[in-house]
Amino acid sequence: MKKIIIMLALSMFVATAAFAAEGKVVSVADGAAVVEMGTDAKLKMGAAVKLNGKGGKVTAVKGTKVTIKAGNAAGLKAGDTVKVDKAASSMQGC
Repeated sequence: MKKIIIMLALSMFVATAAFAAEGKVVSVADGAAVVEMGTDAKLKMGAAVKLNGKGGKVTAVKGTKVTIKAGNAAGLKAGDTVKVDKAASSMQGC
C-alpha cells in the first residue's frame, strides 16, 4: 500500500511540474507579444500561460516564436526578456 501511495504522489508531482522558460520579445501589437522562445517553445496554441507572472493565452505558434495575448503585453517592447510559465490547468472531477 505504501508503494502505491508513493507512486501516486510522484506521478501527481510530475504531472504538475511547471514549464518555465525565458524568451525575447520580437514585437508587440494589439495586446499580444510575439516571443522568440528558442528551443524551449514547447507550447501549443490555446495553452494557458503566464507572461511575467500575468495570465495569458497562446494565440499562435510558428517555429520557435510564440504569440501570447496577455494584459501586460502592451507594456513590453521588442528586445525585452520575459518569463513564460505554463498556467496551472484547472482540475475537473467526476
